[in-house]
Amino acid sequence: MYLKLSIRNAKRSFTNYLLYVVTMAVLLAIIEVSNCITIIGEAAGFQVISLPLLIAAIQMVLVGYIDTFMLKQRAKEFASYLLLGMGKKRLTQLFLCEVLLIGFCCYIAGTTTGFSIYGFWYFRDPLHETKHCGFLYGKSMLYTFLFFCLIETVCSFRLKQRLDKLQIRELMYERNNNQGVKNIENYKKWGIIFFSFFVCFIGCVCSIVFLPEVYIVYTVSATAIPLLISVFAFYKWVFGYLYAYRRMKSVKIYQKDRLYIAANVTSNFKTAAMVNAVFCICFLFSGASFVTGILILQPEFQLFDTAMRQWMGTSQISICIVFLIIYFSILSLQQIIEIRQNSKSNQIMRCMGKSDKQITRLVNLQIAIKLSSPMIMALLIILFCIPLLNGKMNLILPVSLNNILLKLTGEFGACIVVFYICYFGIVSAMSRRYIYPTD
Repeated sequence: MYLKLSIRNAKRSFTNYLLYVVTMAVLLAIIEVSNCITIIGEAAGFQVISLPLLIAAIQMVLVGYIDTFMLKQRAKEFASYLLLGMGKKRLTQLFLCEVLLIGFCCYIAGTTTGFSIYGFWYFRDPLHETKHCGFLYGKSMLYTFLFFCLIETVCSFRLKQRLDKLQIRELMYERNNNQGVKNIENYKKWGIIFFSFFVCFIGCVCSIVFLPEVYIVYTVSATAIPLLISVFAFYKWVFGYLYAYRRMKSVKIYQKDRLYIAANVTSNFKTAAMVNAVFCICFLFSGASFVTGILILQPEFQLFDTAMRQWMGTSQISICIVFLIIYFSILSLQQIIEIRQNSKSNQIMRCMGKSDKQITRLVNLQIAIKLSSPMIMALLIILFCIPLLNGKMNLILPVSLNNILLKLTGEFGACIVVFYICYFGIVSAMSRRYIYPTD
């Protein structure tokens, strides 16, 4: 009976689990690809196994975050079960069974997709024999299954501990505290810090491009410091300014929907500034991994042998995808939680004369802003740095790779557009249940 109830609940909550399914399937596909590379490479040691271990560690954190989100989504439902007499132990088993069933489906989909991607890339080479396809698939699936069991065991144990401690009251109520500052002029200080360190960063990039190669090593080592500080200072400055603008109560802020947008963006502006800075850095690392991975896979890039190039290039691309999954997944989860918590404000706007279409447009605008805001500083850095670095690489790389950095940046931009559209659609679809009134 409980197994049937778990399956029924999983089907009814498919919209809530959509983000979980996409994230799990994609990350398991990456683990499958990395395991195939490990087996084919015939190399042993930590260096080979490090990528799937890294992805598994990241996936544990991410799946734990998503499990917490799912628990919040269904908190009132679980409280109702407890009030109706279901034991807490039985409720925990029911939820864990539900999560494991969906996780196993993600495992099948992820391993199949990952092996198909790797097989298309690997077995199209006539030098590789397709008779080993079954052996490779079975062994890689076994390795991926072990990682999957490790991830699910750790996350289920943490989720069980959390469920055992929860009381009915805690399931029924949640809190959301807004943030504020006494001195709203602090953003000016962060603006000065941002411009100072951003100028230092641009100076470091120019020195990499124009100085002799002997001095490049020292400049590259020092570039990370002004880059990180300028990213953090930028978002402290921007969110501090938006908060001060809202507090000044300018006449313009009451026009159209500016007050709603400003209040939504700056309600927890300290946390928002930190989160955007972290994800901006995550976005930059993702772009660097993508460019490096594709560049290493180019036939003209002869610094390593073929096997090493395939391993290193694919590893870098996998890291890029992991960073993008983390970026969009966590931001999407935050958006869904915020929209759910602000569902009462939608009812108030409806009473004030806003139509469902107008409310939907406002929520979609909110989603678009939150998903794209960490990219602002990253785009600023790319616009300043990529043209300069592209000219430097044209002098170093073969003629056939001229302007390769510009091309790879464009390809990375296309990947970002695809990810953005997919996650925007998922979050927008999941948010509709909190917009439209229910009977």
